[in-house]
Amino acid sequence: MKRNISQGWVKLSILSIVMLVMACSLTSNPSLAPTPNPTFTPTPTVRVPLVVTPSPKLESRCEDLSGTLEIQILVGPAEAVGLEPFAVGEIPFSVLPEGGTYRVQGGGPISYQEVLAEEWGTYTVSLEMDTTIDGQCGGDTGSEALHMTIESTGEQMLEVRADGFSGDYPWSGTSMVDLTFPLEEGSMQSGEGRAFILHLNN
Repeated sequence: MKRNISQGWVKLSILSIVMLVMACSLTSNPSLAPTPNPTFTPTPTVRVPLVVTPSPKLESRCEDLSGTLEIQILVGPAEAVGLEPFAVGEIPFSVLPEGGTYRVQGGGPISYQEVLAEEWGTYTVSLEMDTTIDGQCGGDTGSEALHMTIESTGEQMLEVRADGFSGDYPWSGTSMVDLTFPLEEGSMQSGEGRAFILHLNN
């Protein structure tokens, strides 16, 4: 009976030693230990900023624009006696940037005295005027235009002498005419007995 009990204690002691050795092995070798539940860390989404390359801005043709307006006499009697309109002067103008727009400014005196002799008679012109130009240049790129108000103050005398025809045509005071020109050399507009031709410097 005692031998059986002793053998039982011996087996129990051996089993305890084996379990203790296994526990130590698991502790000293982490790779054999049970793997804890993994914790998932979300990967942050990296947003790449959208780079928009602006289209190059086309420069307005109004920029640094300048030129002259040629004034031609355009009066009924001249046509009646067979005369074509003719130039009596030029008004300089320039275009300047102003608050995101382009302003047109110009002006100057015009003085003209001439007697035109033809076979049919004479056509006399006497002209003394001060002129001013005010307006704007603008429009879509490629289709810009000049919008001008021409103010003229002074005196003008036209005398026509011909066979069977005699007439005097005085004028004094202030006249204003609104004109619009596409930005094309030689563009022409008429009003108030005169014709205006656009000449561009650039």
